[in-house]
Amino acid sequence: MARAVLVLAIAFGLAAAGERHYRLKGVDLKQQVIWGAECEGPNGTALAFGGQDQEADDGHPHTRIRADGQWKAIHEELRAKNPLQKLRDRVWAIRNQLKNLAARARQLHFEAELAEDLRDEREGTDQRIYANIADMEAARDKLLAPGSYESSQANAAIALLRSARARLNPIGSVGVDFIKDTFAAQVHLEKGAEALDAEPSPRALSPIAYDAKTGLFVLFGGDHLDYLTNDTWVFDPAKRKWMQRHPASAPAPRANHQLKATGDGKVTLTGGYTYSSSTSYCGGQYMDVGDGEWVYDIAANAWTGAGKAEPPTSRTYRTGPYHPDFFLRDPKPDAAEVAARLKDMPANTWVPLKPPHLPRLDRCWGTAVLDPDRDLILVWSGGHSSHCGTDVLHYHLATNRWELPYPVEFPLGQTYSNTSYPAGFNFNLRPWVTGHTYQSYGVDPVSKLMLFTGQTKHYFTYNPDAADWVGRGPKPKGMVYNDCFYTLTLVPTPKALLCWNQSGAIFRFDPEAKAWEELKVNGKLPGSAVDYSTVVYDSRRDRLVFFRTGYGQRYDGQVHALEAEKDTRSLLPERPYGCFAQKTPGVFFRPSALSPPNAGAAQGFLIDRAVYEPASDLVLFAALMPADADGFQRTPAYDCAANRWVSLKIAYEVEKRGDRKPTPLTPRGPGHSCGVMYDARRKLIWGVDTYHCQPYALRLDPKAADIAEMR
Repeated sequence: MARAVLVLAIAFGLAAAGERHYRLKGVDLKQQVIWGAECEGPNGTALAFGGQDQEADDGHPHTRIRADGQWKAIHEELRAKNPLQKLRDRVWAIRNQLKNLAARARQLHFEAELAEDLRDEREGTDQRIYANIADMEAARDKLLAPGSYESSQANAAIALLRSARARLNPIGSVGVDFIKDTFAAQVHLEKGAEALDAEPSPRALSPIAYDAKTGLFVLFGGDHLDYLTNDTWVFDPAKRKWMQRHPASAPAPRANHQLKATGDGKVTLTGGYTYSSSTSYCGGQYMDVGDGEWVYDIAANAWTGAGKAEPPTSRTYRTGPYHPDFFLRDPKPDAAEVAARLKDMPANTWVPLKPPHLPRLDRCWGTAVLDPDRDLILVWSGGHSSHCGTDVLHYHLATNRWELPYPVEFPLGQTYSNTSYPAGFNFNLRPWVTGHTYQSYGVDPVSKLMLFTGQTKHYFTYNPDAADWVGRGPKPKGMVYNDCFYTLTLVPTPKALLCWNQSGAIFRFDPEAKAWEELKVNGKLPGSAVDYSTVVYDSRRDRLVFFRTGYGQRYDGQVHALEAEKDTRSLLPERPYGCFAQKTPGVFFRPSALSPPNAGAAQGFLIDRAVYEPASDLVLFAALMPADADGFQRTPAYDCAANRWVSLKIAYEVEKRGDRKPTPLTPRGPGHSCGVMYDARRKLIWGVDTYHCQPYALRLDPKAADIAEMR
């Protein structure tokens, strides 16, 4: 009897069917391939498929066979022999176009803008689908033998492409239905591409069984990480060929099930999990299917069982705030109403905006960054006991709405772990969060992409227009070290995105070369420190300003700056904003300790989240001073012009929770889970409490803020 071997995977305990949510055990991340499956065949042969390859450029280990004691990847061979492969690649390209179209439609919806011009683009996509249907029919009739496997797969793909066209036509108004129909058409195209492919789509925790009677390996279902599937495939080792089966019905989508061959041409299936979509703190994201035993007759291509049967190639997605549709439930947002509300805000008061729906889970121990060109706040935070999906949240400033770009993916048993998250890409070419994200991501003002540097070997790029991750590249030596997410701190300047590391080096991203380069610094800067440092850009003086103390130590009030040396400024482009621009060879930077005279008074508050406000020439901190005689906690700030520490009287909602003190942006009390940003368009300071994902706005009036020097 075949022996299926899963490279992960049992629950912490047995659960009654559909009653108990549980978590999966973690894996040994030292393995290159995690969450995959292996199955022994005859005479020392074996088949491996599924899982995430942490070193592969596509995150997918593909099909591997063992012969003569050695594992060999054969997906290139499979693709070369597949007469449908080029058609598959064309369908996938159209899928990507449709996906990008849905992303733009969502963005325009949440911006409350007209999107009628997207109608023409969707009609163009529909015509491309129609042309591919014609090409498939021609290829089937001219190149494929009638009744062959490839001919039947072409027919299946044609039917799916026609289903995609049905969701695109007729085209009504460009709104919520347009977005949902476009996504549904995208799913049909994905399934059509899978039918044309040389191997199954990537998946995790999907066991394989070998049947001696037919000489076939059987694969069923699995976790694509953003959805569960229930498709059925067989692999013929003699022909080295995968074949998708199309039974009349199949068991419900699942993963981590048991699949066993009985030796008589049948395979039994039991157990497995489905998603729970739990929003409880560190809650179990999985629960048992519990629908009894199923039997697959390979020759008859039929599943039988006592449980509820579903159509083959069905998908199960997470629901609630883990699915984009959760944020599409309300009427189209009213930008004019939000603009009026922001205009009428009281000065010197943190105002919670309270959008209709807040994302879940919490995204603690990270920050939030402004995308000024798209008028968005992007949140890529979490890890440890917080949210650890691959999704980047979009907050639309103009309409006070959150947008989730795609169904949430979780890293299986690594969910809620401390620093144990997979490296590399997952199946959808997206990176996982690290132990936390802290300040390791930012928006590059030149390429308009968001960059994440927290993984050890690579940086990753996110395109808000496509609402997805779009690539990665290697990091230089100074940005490569264990747990670098703790201390790599990114800060945007008008002409470049910069990174500050734990040894005090500064790197600049070159979008043309797609590489980080270290700046030439004459002198020594302090290094960044976990939880106890940050850096801002001072636009009046074209310099960086650093705040830092040792981990767990009291801040001494010292401030450092970095700016171009005077004797190399002639090499810079015209001011302002030339100091850190690209293509400035020969420019050296000089660090300096600013030593505010009242540095000793800067005590008792956190310094790891700050924002520079150019009108007041102040650096404001997302923190509070110890209470004064009246019990009020003032906001600390650094006065750049006077080189002194000051405090301001800024109001905020008082929300006590247990023994924790209230603070702006972080109602749970002092912490490292917020982001503060300056919005030049509205002349507002924005903040996001990443615990609740609650956005705040502050209209600063320094003349009325009772600015006082710290003493």
